[in-house]
Amino acid sequence: MTSATTGAILRAETLAADPAAAAHAGAKAANLARLQAAGYRVPPFAVLGTDTCARLLAPSADAVAGLLAELDPDDPAALRSVSSRIRALVEGCPLPGDIAAELDAVVAELAAAGPAAAGEVRFAVRSSVRGEDSATDSFAGQLDTVLNVGAADLPAAIGTVLASAWSERTLFYRARRGIDNAPVACAVVVQVLLDSVVAGVVFSCNPRSGDPSEAVVAAALGLGEGVVAGTVDCDTYFVDRGTGAITSRVVADKRSRVAPAPHGAGTTVEELADPLTAAALSDTEIQELAEVAGALADRFGAPQDVEFAYTPDGRLHLLQARPVTATGARETVFDNVNVAESYPGLSSPLTFSVLRTAYERVFRTCHRDFGATARIVERNAADLYPYLVGTARGRIYYNISNWYRLFLEIPGMEFAIEGWEAALNIENRYQRPPAPARGIARLRAIALRLRVFAIILLGWLRLPRRLRAFFTALAAATTDLERRLDEDRPERDRDAHALLAWTERFFDELVPAYSVQIFNDFLAQQMFHVVGLQLRRAGLAEEAALTLRNELFCGEDGVDSVDPVRSALALAARVRADSALRALFDGPSTAQQVWASLSEDRFATFRAACLRHIAEFGDRTVDELKLETDPLGEHPERLVPMLRNYLRGGQNADDMIAREQAIRRAAERTAAELFAGEGVRRWVFRLALRLAREHVKQRENMRLGRSRAFGLLKRVFREYGRRLHADGLVGDPRDVFWLTYEEIAALTRGTAVDTDITRTVALRKADYDRWQAQRLPSRIVTTGIAASGISDPALEQPGPDAAEGARVLHGIGCAPGRVEAPALVLDTPDPDVAIDGQILVAATTDPGWVFLMVAAGGLVSERGSLLSHTAIIGRELGIPTVVGVPGVTRLIGNGDVLVLDGRAGTVTLGQERRP
Repeated sequence: MTSATTGAILRAETLAADPAAAAHAGAKAANLARLQAAGYRVPPFAVLGTDTCARLLAPSADAVAGLLAELDPDDPAALRSVSSRIRALVEGCPLPGDIAAELDAVVAELAAAGPAAAGEVRFAVRSSVRGEDSATDSFAGQLDTVLNVGAADLPAAIGTVLASAWSERTLFYRARRGIDNAPVACAVVVQVLLDSVVAGVVFSCNPRSGDPSEAVVAAALGLGEGVVAGTVDCDTYFVDRGTGAITSRVVADKRSRVAPAPHGAGTTVEELADPLTAAALSDTEIQELAEVAGALADRFGAPQDVEFAYTPDGRLHLLQARPVTATGARETVFDNVNVAESYPGLSSPLTFSVLRTAYERVFRTCHRDFGATARIVERNAADLYPYLVGTARGRIYYNISNWYRLFLEIPGMEFAIEGWEAALNIENRYQRPPAPARGIARLRAIALRLRVFAIILLGWLRLPRRLRAFFTALAAATTDLERRLDEDRPERDRDAHALLAWTERFFDELVPAYSVQIFNDFLAQQMFHVVGLQLRRAGLAEEAALTLRNELFCGEDGVDSVDPVRSALALAARVRADSALRALFDGPSTAQQVWASLSEDRFATFRAACLRHIAEFGDRTVDELKLETDPLGEHPERLVPMLRNYLRGGQNADDMIAREQAIRRAAERTAAELFAGEGVRRWVFRLALRLAREHVKQRENMRLGRSRAFGLLKRVFREYGRRLHADGLVGDPRDVFWLTYEEIAALTRGTAVDTDITRTVALRKADYDRWQAQRLPSRIVTTGIAASGISDPALEQPGPDAAEGARVLHGIGCAPGRVEAPALVLDTPDPDVAIDGQILVAATTDPGWVFLMVAAGGLVSERGSLLSHTAIIGRELGIPTVVGVPGVTRLIGNGDVLVLDGRAGTVTLGQERRP
């Protein structure tokens, strides 16, 4: 310390060592000292403490107090006048001689300690008001900062900063925050100004959503003022703090930078001769910033807003850190893409609660299958696995925010997101960062990826055994339930407690075993994606590649999902070959009457065949995964209209299979020509295609197994509903579907807070009646408490919009073929509807629609993807199919003549044909 030192100016090391001194330095200076003491690189600085600044302000203190006493903060003219008069008073006060002398000594020290640079060292002069940069009142942007100040101009800059404590905007801020106009305890920081190449701000949490798991970086060229003031284009990066993965980035064309003014204090915005279109920061730098912000948040016990700068030597410097004062509520994204195929429209509370529990159990197991460590699984047990699905006004949605977390929680797994998004036709939100170019980060990324690949390879080798194990467990569960529900068994085996215990074993044993489907689905999605990539790399345009890929998956043998259709078509063939049966089915009798007539002795053989079909495939129905949907065994007469449709349309299983196999052979010839002479690439393509076909086939087989598993639950809960009714708790056994699984358990075991089930059921029925007429968007974004966004009246979609006038509608072509036919628009599937070659138009479909599809000329749906069940069955059965056509059920009416092109993915509206 020089002889000129009097203690009027505080050094950084003093603030770090002496809490009393830090208390006189203001929040910003104290935070800088904490950063430096923690080992971070901070530009050299010193502080004119609050006592010193009080001396500087003393000559004008009485006058300032008098002006503030009469101030009306709601009067803009008064604010301007008072602020201007105070500024003149404060800036007119000269530095006392001892302070001026010490300032000169400090400047010399700072210049000597600063980064080596040619020319004069310049300074930044900043406010450090007590309470500024605090967790409650940031004063962000309210007080002045003077940049690019020469040593000789520091006294004037200090006066400017002190005067800004009573600037017009500061006075207004204080009034709005409820802070009185008592004398301001203000300090001033004098800090070496860095000639930064890139600067900006990093938040340890998402400042919009408050999500602590996501860091956000904003960066621009030159000084950081460009980001803070918004004067230049800046990049924004989103980083998952748990994995370090850059989940999204918005890279601007940067045409300017903030630089020190060439003459005098201040800055200027320089236009660049060559705009920078690349990212301002490297991935390594982005990840470094996220790690630093996260470490500071952990160290200081609160989310941090950190200003940073990178100098030409590539070193990171921290310019200030403060608590994030105003984070928004956490954002959650719900999307019904894909899930609406299985759960279209409204689903009962019981269905949703069972589905939520099933997803929790399946994906906790599945996460381990893909390499999540015990620590990762434990960390996510409470807030990830139980919240993979949500419900909005009776409709089921994926919580897409958490699905991305499933991938990103496993280091090295982010590569799979692209194939998953493509398979589900999901809106792309994740931008995969480029791999590190070199060094330890590159080696670490490769090691993580290899670990994931090794785990997937091992899982693939175990897949056949696990598939067999699931179906074995399903058969055992089926046998156990049939034995338990046998009326000859003791009553205690079928009472409510026994039924609940069986259901809990179902969730503990069978549901986790179903995770094998998720593993198989993952392989199907990835290999399906690889097939498309190989076709594009071979020279096909994207649309042509998609078309050829679809055709290569036609006519697959061994798909169990098609067996119910083949069985039904075989029944139709028997009717067609028997004149008595044909007369019965072609006659005027209702479905109920036809089924009753089949009890006659002359139809005994055919009735037995129908019962075998129902026993084998009775769980495969429209809306089959909704527990409230009755299986075919409870309404066997519904088989009649299905067979009548087949008789009317003349469908023949052999002809359909032959047509599909012809499409497949033609596609294989095209692919062979495409890869002719490409030895290695042809081998890779054939391998990918073989694997993709196998896993897509197994995907459908497992879905039939899932239908049978849900069929078991249907039997259990129907029996439970009868128990509720017998005990006088509900007026109708079907009222059980208006309760949740958790409520059923609570009622059974005495932990229910509300036991008035009748009231609960009535309220929920009224809600569902109201919700039925509403239209909700396929994607819902909420912040904070999700229920507030879901209940927002503005969420409901308006009626037909400008797209109503479109003549050609575009979607995703899934199954080749061109057909012209009238439209049959179905809001909900009706098993009794007469179908004879019309084009089915629906918001979405589920596996149970397959029976309607077979009798239709084509299928169009608002939602779906290339790997949705609708697409797969459409390809297998040779039914032209287009999915993902926005608003199609509003744009097309019954009887409108359509031209459906399943290869091009178009639906062309022709003339209306209405009665």
